[in-house]
Amino acid sequence: MRLRDWITLAPVFFRCIGKLPASHLWYLARQFRSEHPHRHRGRLYVNSFFPPYPSRPFARFLDAVINRRRVPYSTYVAVTDACPYHCPHCSYGRHQKGSLGTGQALEIIRQTKSLGTITIGFTGGEPLLRDDIVELVESVGDEVATILFTTGHRLTSDLAGRLRQAGLDCLMIGIESDEAGEHDAVRGVAGSFDEAMAAISLSREAGLYTALSTVATKEKIKNGQVLRLARLAQRRGVQEFRVLEPVPTGNLYANAEQVLSPAESRELAEFHKEWNRKNRGPAISGFSYLESDEMFGCGAGFHHLFIDAVGNVCPCDLTPLSFGNVLDEPLEEIWLKMDEWFDLPRCGCLMKEICTQIADLAKGRKFPLDRQASMNVCNSLERPGCLPRVYQNLFKGRRPADRPGTRR
Repeated sequence: MRLRDWITLAPVFFRCIGKLPASHLWYLARQFRSEHPHRHRGRLYVNSFFPPYPSRPFARFLDAVINRRRVPYSTYVAVTDACPYHCPHCSYGRHQKGSLGTGQALEIIRQTKSLGTITIGFTGGEPLLRDDIVELVESVGDEVATILFTTGHRLTSDLAGRLRQAGLDCLMIGIESDEAGEHDAVRGVAGSFDEAMAAISLSREAGLYTALSTVATKEKIKNGQVLRLARLAQRRGVQEFRVLEPVPTGNLYANAEQVLSPAESRELAEFHKEWNRKNRGPAISGFSYLESDEMFGCGAGFHHLFIDAVGNVCPCDLTPLSFGNVLDEPLEEIWLKMDEWFDLPRCGCLMKEICTQIADLAKGRKFPLDRQASMNVCNSLERPGCLPRVYQNLFKGRRPADRPGTRR
């Protein structure tokens, strides 16, 4: 991280002195050496894992951290199940079919904001298929950050401009390969690569913070595709490149062999650190690092929440367990009930831990599992035996049971 970025963020650390453990602040300061923030329209983006600074969402985030509140830092909402592509790794595969009406989506956004969410992510399916997507983004307002996950399908110059005017904080475009033929083969539709490349240009021309994302399969790591995609992002002037690990969920729900080995995960984590320390091109946000035991771990149901296209409330977009439906009962009530199983972050990905159980239970069923089946799965889990490193430091001096907002 560059000196001017340290200077920009210094007031944040100063504000936390005496309110957060010194060991927590010191650890984060050291880890921030592995980040490569970007300045965009007068604000600093460490990466899309955090809200931009300064902003009302960042102030909301900092308040939640200082008070150790269990709130969803991020809530992703699948506003539609429709998509023009047929990706074999789609995490929304096997989910119940349906699409939220405008009024339903607006009410979900209202309840999500009331819950204390820091960032709302619009996903699907392909959210740009909705004619009201600008209205949905605009309804969030400026106190919560917004991300829109897209393949780039249907993005036009006019739509990109209206999304920026509506306050969209980040447009995240999925990419599968730096070769058009390979990308199109994964998407299952010819021309999808060109559409994604056009979307990058349109997003940047509109003044949106533009990011690319990919699922780093074993093959992509082995053949150097992850590095080539980072270089593609650099050539295209993209601000961020998000690198995800494959998880046996959705269309991959019964494919545990797709899970990366510990060595492959470490390789991606090191890629995050090494690239960012060179302060060039896009910021790498590698979830192998950010969600590792070394950092924030798995926040499913604790600092992350997912609502699917028919209103089911799940711990995260990769974990097809439902604890209620927001169209039938208040989101706050569902969230409080989930505290019984998700009152702490955990080391290791929850879905990777339960994928075998899910595969056995999912035969003949659509995702997510119903509430009773979901509770049964969670009741079979051992309580987290350790906390990710960031939370070990954050909760020092204050027992987790004493955290405001946590039911016992």
